Amino acid sequence: MNNHTNFLSPIYQFIILCILCFSLLAKKIGAVDPNFQTCGVPQNCGDGQNIKFPFYIQEKQKLSCGYPGFNLSCNKNGQPIISISRSNYIIQKLFYQNQTIRVSNSAFSYSNSNCIPLISSISLPNGRFELAPHQTNLSLFYNCSSSLHESFPSQFYSACDGKNESSSVLALSKNDPKQLSYVSKECRSEVVAPVEAYRNGSDGIVEVLRIGFLLKWKASNCNICEGSGGLCGFEYGTFSPKCFCPDRPHALRCNTEDPEKTYDDAGILEVQQTASPDCDEVGLSKNKQLPPSPNAVTDNWTSRSTTPNVSN
Repeated sequence: MNNHTNFLSPIYQFIILCILCFSLLAKKIGAVDPNFQTCGVPQNCGDGQNIKFPFYIQEKQKLSCGYPGFNLSCNKNGQPIISISRSNYIIQKLFYQNQTIRVSNSAFSYSNSNCIPLISSISLPNGRFELAPHQTNLSLFYNCSSSLHESFPSQFYSACDGKNESSSVLALSKNDPKQLSYVSKECRSEVVAPVEAYRNGSDGIVEVLRIGFLLKWKASNCNICEGSGGLCGFEYGTFSPKCFCPDRPHALRCNTEDPEKTYDDAGILEVQQTASPDCDEVGLSKNKQLPPSPNAVTDNWTSRSTTPNVSN
């Protein structure tokens, strides 16, 4: 009896081993990449605008779901907020199709009256944003001499800085450099404020400033990745953008038709002999020099993508 039991033991061990292997294989085949699962869940601040790559809500979404420097927060009114040059801007509208956002300085949301708050000039971060076409700049002059009131009677507006309700702000277009040079000598401070449109009138300037202006962001558009069923994201381990797919992260797109197929940056099929499904990305990682900063990543990525024209 003992000899018979000893004889069967290796068989039982083999069967158990096979069961374990098949169980692990089934789990691996059925498993969904955690980045694909996490970043695929829609998130918003409460105003109904779904936030997705390159943006991410830092209190609600993982870093990998967005691009470095595109982190957002939510204000008490349920609106997404982005910080640019140490000032908070409300994202009024996201246009993913042409990589554009409409933003307005949050200082205007705290004032219901027809006045101009004290704000700071905006300085756009290199490699992240640029003014969209058809935007213009207003020069806002604070603490000006009384003599200017006679020269520009219709260009002064009430200031709402919370300290001196009777103070005023001079708003001028930047189309006349000589005029601006003269005025700047008669005022203590000047702020440059981008706007989408400009019109004269007692209500026009304040409303235009409250509406805000358009910015274009500089990051890869996700047409190729999303077209293959993936989600754009960022892998901090390699400090490079990725296409998150159900099976694993890919360099550019999901291989939905055949796991043995890989594509170049233009989405053209490359014929390769692959020893394993990971060979294409392993080779890419070995030959790729990691960028030193997010700006370098942005420049590298945008150089291989095209962005549609902005339409107002």
